[in-house]
Amino acid sequence: MSQSLLRSAPRHFLDCASWQESVSDTFVPLEVSAVFPARFRNSVAVDSLGWMQVSELRSSAQRVRRSKLQADQSVAAGYKVTLQLSGRSEIRQARRSALLMPGEWGIYDTTRPYEVDVDDGAHFLVMQVPGKHVEAWQPFMQNAVARRFSARQGCGRMAMDLLRVAMTEHAHLSESASRDAANAVLQMMGLDISEQAGALAEQDQAELRQAQLRRVQQHILENLHDPALSPASAAAAFRVSRRYLYNLFAQASTTPADFILSARLERCRDTLCDVAQSARSIGDIAYRFGFSDAARFSHAFRKRFGASPSEYRRQER
Repeated sequence: MSQSLLRSAPRHFLDCASWQESVSDTFVPLEVSAVFPARFRNSVAVDSLGWMQVSELRSSAQRVRRSKLQADQSVAAGYKVTLQLSGRSEIRQARRSALLMPGEWGIYDTTRPYEVDVDDGAHFLVMQVPGKHVEAWQPFMQNAVARRFSARQGCGRMAMDLLRVAMTEHAHLSESASRDAANAVLQMMGLDISEQAGALAEQDQAELRQAQLRRVQQHILENLHDPALSPASAAAAFRVSRRYLYNLFAQASTTPADFILSARLERCRDTLCDVAQSARSIGDIAYRFGFSDAARFSHAFRKRFGASPSEYRRQER
């Protein structure tokens, strides 16, 4: 068992109901469900470093949830920071998740819904940070929640090493020194968050563009039958410029026009190979997937597959 970091004696809990009541009093109102109720074993020690409350938890496997109703009833802005000492925890908030391994830390906003899944035997510290203390980093906090930060290098290591030393030396610190230590820990965490904010924002933008590309591609696949389907109509459907649309498709190393043509040709090819569609004429198949010019269809098909539609159908049979 890893060594305790706080001086205060831990309280032990053998049932989930009393544990939920305790953590709701210690932190914010929460819902807790045990994965293995028959062998539920939890403990918590609570201490403070200046204005920062620090809790040390050892946990059985469980899920902790802050519902939307509970979050909406928050009376003050605040954040919780988890430093994983052993075992694993997974934080989910803002449609993101962060799996924390030993030596990693994460942050979540208590005014918004979140979930935390904790593995058996997890050991971690939880710091409660009032919202007023993070005002300097508020522009970066939206990108910081449910992210993994390292406590092994850089500002993250400086923050968490200082926290651990401060908690073990707490008895020898004056009240003002404790406040300054808490401020220094937060300063290092804030620097770690702000340094990564640009990269995180860029990552979010890349994920957004990928999601937009998938939506446009799905729209195209669902409307191949429409002869009027084109890059311009797709751009209009999603209220974006043609230039933006072409930039989206550049992620897939193609263009909107090529994607539409390729999708139509592939659907036609699949239908030509389908025995159940053998009675359907080639012209009818081409028209079904948005081709209004038989000659253009035949030329494009030969260029793509190396044979005319009729030759391809015979070969496949």
